This record gives sequence, structure tokens and C-alpha cells, in this order.
Amino acid sequence: MLRKSTASLALLLFVTALLGTSMFTRGHTWGDDFAAYIGQAQSIVRGDMNGFVRRNAFTVTQSSHEPDHQMGPAAYPWGFPLMLTPVYAFTGISPLGMKLPGLLAYLGFLLAFFFWTKTRFTPTESLVAVSLFGFNPGLLHALDNIGSDIPFLFLSTLVILIADRYTRANDPRRRQILAAWMGVAIFAATFVRTQGLLLLGAVLLWQAIRFLTGRETRRRTVIEALITVASFGMLWGAAALIFPGGQTSYLSLYEDFSMSIVYRNISLYSLLFGDFFMGLPGSTFIFGLFVVLFFIGLAARWKGNLLVMLYAGLYLLVLWSWPEWQGYRMIFPLLPVFIYFAFWGIKVLLRLERGQAIAQKFVGAFLLLMVATFAVKAGINAYGNLRAGREVNGPFDPYSMEMYNFIKEQTSPESVIVFFKPRALRLMTDHNALALTDCARLPEGDYLALSKKVGENLQIPPERIKECNLPLDKVFENRRFVVYRVEK
Repeated sequence: MLRKSTASLALLLFVTALLGTSMFTRGHTWGDDFAAYIGQAQSIVRGDMNGFVRRNAFTVTQSSHEPDHQMGPAAYPWGFPLMLTPVYAFTGISPLGMKLPGLLAYLGFLLAFFFWTKTRFTPTESLVAVSLFGFNPGLLHALDNIGSDIPFLFLSTLVILIADRYTRANDPRRRQILAAWMGVAIFAATFVRTQGLLLLGAVLLWQAIRFLTGRETRRRTVIEALITVASFGMLWGAAALIFPGGQTSYLSLYEDFSMSIVYRNISLYSLLFGDFFMGLPGSTFIFGLFVVLFFIGLAARWKGNLLVMLYAGLYLLVLWSWPEWQGYRMIFPLLPVFIYFAFWGIKVLLRLERGQAIAQKFVGAFLLLMVATFAVKAGINAYGNLRAGREVNGPFDPYSMEMYNFIKEQTSPESVIVFFKPRALRLMTDHNALALTDCARLPEGDYLALSKKVGENLQIPPERIKECNLPLDKVFENRRFVVYRVEK
């Protein structure tokens, strides 16, 4: 049985990798967080990390911002850029190559989720649960984005897996080793996304509760908690010495906090869990069914999953109170928790069912039908992408590249370019860039590059630029962009 489940898991990972790579495009969306990550990777390879932080700080602090969204920090945590450095070193700025670390992280997540659930469920049940993720069209589509969301999903799940192994270990030496590895994994998660600190907070709260409720093991609990903190702290200190800072003060973002934001976020983020089931017939009904199953499983198994609940609770508190709307990607780390407890809900109900054998077959068939539908939908998406030649889009399309080449070849390297996605432009041209939406500030740039397709998205649209009454000299134009020299 073990050999059979191992072979099935290997096949599942292979098909997931095949579908994931087939969904890669040769472009990217215009959101330019990806450019900051690649820019940081580039600075690691060039040995100029401080220079990147200085230039990016100019862009993000001096640019105009959308009303409810800041452009980003001077530097994101360096973990994900570090994952991109081997790809950049070998391929340069390659959209296809830069998406491979995300795919590998997703495969790592599937493995971590399988080995976590395997201690609770049968191998077949764990494989079905993993398949819901491995063939999920929405999550596979997310692999086409160059970002830290999928790596953080992997690392946060890995922490839960290590914690699970830690609680099940009886040998004191093994427990201490796993406590140390827990600190390493928490550091890795935090090095990729600052929300990883919530994992450390959850683990310390969990250990505090174990300390208060287990009198015979208090000394051991304290030692193991200190080992976790020490391993995390040593790596954190080493990273602080090697990599420059640049994170925004998150407390400052709470200046716009209000209870209305909390009510909005609770409602909208709760509904976003339904996106996991997109592509299924009757997806709204299935989502509602899984919500019921989740709460049944939570009520039945919360005592044995206290760490998971503490982490999910802390994560939700931050997510609900965060003033900036982040969208579906921010609940990725909670999706395995949601499915995990929903599967427990299924097991609880099946135990209450008199005709258990018939009910098990029905539920099994229903879950397999979900997996098959996901796989077909994902396969259709992958085939469509390949048939379209992995369509180039956004900042990597030929019109964008033509505009970048003009700026690199025909303008001074010291020029400041005004553009609606300044981090992307700086990555592609090595010119400083700003996004400006105020006519009075446009002279802060030496050139003004406008997109003909995005309207008022952090720019003054080309059709309205004459209203600024500025001395502008058109120096470049193609189907997508027009570039003006700002006469001084």
C-alpha cells in the first residue's frame, strides 16, 4: 500500500508540474511587484543590494499612489529574490525562467500537505485532498505570476508539518532537533514574507499553552521553545547583517484603520474561499457545503490542532484589519487549513452514517468527480495557452520592448522617466522612474512615457496630457506607447 501511494503521489506531482509549466506565458501582468523581486535578485547577483534599495526607495516614496494601495516598500524580504538569483544568473530577465521557483515551491507544498495529512487520514484520503490542490485551475494559474505567494504557502505548510512531527516524537533528542528545524522553517517563511512572524507568534503561544497545561513536561517545553527561538534568531541576525533593510513600517499603514474596513474584509475575504471551487458546476453550493464541513471538522478536532488554529487565527486577525485590500492570493496559506478541517468534517459525518459503506462510496465518487473536473479544466487552460504560443503580454510584449529599447538607447542613463509602472520600467531600462498623476509634478521627470491602453491607472492619459499645458516634445510612438521629452 505504501509503494502504491508513493507511486500515486509521484504521478500526481508529475502531472501538476506538467500542467503548471504548460500554463506559463512568456509575459506577465502589469502589476510591477514582480519587477521589484527580479530587481532585488539582480542586485544580489551584481553585488549592489544597497544601490537597489536606494533607487527603489526613490521610486516608491516619490511616486503618486493609488488611493487604497501603496506601491510597495524600498525592499521586499530577500528570501524570494534569493530564490530567483540562480535563474537570473543563468537566463537574465526571463519570464519563463523566473516562474520555475514558484512551481518548485508549489510541488514542495503538495508534498508537505500530503505528509501532514497522512498522519490523520488514510493515504487515499490524503491523495484526494492533495489532488484538489494539484489540479486546481486557479492555483495553477497563479504559478504564472512571479511573486512570493506560492513560496510562502509552501513554507508556512512546512512549519505545520514539522510541528506535527515534533508533537509526535517521543525521543528527547529528536524533539530538540525538530524544534530547531521549526525555527529554521519559520525564519525561511519570514524571509520570504513578513507574515511569517505570525508563525513564530503562533508557535510561542502554542508552547505557552502546553507549558501551562503540562506540569510534568514544563522544563522540556521551555528548552524546546528556546531552541526554536534561538535557531530563528541566529538566522534572522545573520540575514540582517548580510541583506539591507527597506521594509515599510507596517504600523504606519494602520493610520487609515477603521471598523468599516474590518467588516468589509471579514465579508470579502470569507467569500474569497469560494474561488478555490471556481470551475466546478454548482461551485457556490459546493463552497457552502465545504464551509459546513469545515466547521464540523473544526468543532470535532480543534484540540489536536491547536497550533494550526492559532496560526490561522492570527493570520485572519491581521488580514481582516489590514487597510489595503490584497485579494485571493492572501488567503493561499489558509486554503490547506480550510480543506484539512473540511475533510475531518467528512470523516465525522461518515462515522455517524448508518449505511457507512454506501456513504463512503458516494462521498469518494463525489470528491473524485471534483478532482477530475479540476483536472479537465486545468488541462483545457493549459492546452489553450500552448496553442496560443504562450502568448506574450503586458510588460514583455513587443511594443513594450520597443519602448524600453528606445529609452535605453536614446536617452541619458541619468534621465528620470515618468511611467505608470515605474519599477518595471527601471528593471527593463536601468533608468530611475516615477509614477506621477499631477500635472504640476511632471517636470520632475526628464521624459514622460504614457500607455494608450490603461487610462488613468497611475498616469495622465495621453488624450488628456495637453490639458497640463507643459512644453512636451514627442520623441517616440508606437501602437501602445507615446514618449515625450519634458522641456526644462
